[in-house]
Amino acid sequence: MNIQRDEVDSFIPDDPKFIILGTMVALNARTINGKKPEGDFFYYNDNRNHFWKILQHIWEPESEPIKMSISQKKDFLKKHRIGIQNLVYEIQTPRHHKLDPSDTVLFDCYRKNKIKYKKIPKSLHKKFEGSYFFFTCRHKKGIQELLEGFISHNKFSKDLIERTHFLKTPTRCNPYKRSQEWLSEMTDFCDNFNNV
Repeated sequence: MNIQRDEVDSFIPDDPKFIILGTMVALNARTINGKKPEGDFFYYNDNRNHFWKILQHIWEPESEPIKMSISQKKDFLKKHRIGIQNLVYEIQTPRHHKLDPSDTVLFDCYRKNKIKYKKIPKSLHKKFEGSYFFFTCRHKKGIQELLEGFISHNKFSKDLIERTHFLKTPTRCNPYKRSQEWLSEMTDFCDNFNNV
């Protein structure tokens, strides 16, 4: 078996307005069979993923997006009161499998009970209660099952699902156009988005 882990800690600022949910960190940020990736890593570590540019277009539209260091990413999240949380801590895949981070692999691990969820410290539970959630993937059955598993594992209220909106993926897209789609949907989903 290949054991892949997402060892990036929850990033939840003191008073979050929004928490962005994902499944598992990109392949280049995972620990695989005990071997950690080289260098520092954080959420949305893959250069093909335009997540950070999209956020910059939404929350700092007057500035051109820049490539941010991990320190700058954390400062940006704190400034705009945005948390990030992945659902999956570990998956086990057969040795002949490619080390593929796709949803298909995660859904297969879920069906075969070869998955472990992230455990959220009790000290963070209150911060989850009053936040809006945005998932960086459109709603589908497999994503719903992973989210339900994460909620059950952490003994969160099931209304967390009702407080979650599922956005288009930040990969393989025009970052500005995707930012405008996200902003429109976020504004519709949240009462007084800019004043939350």
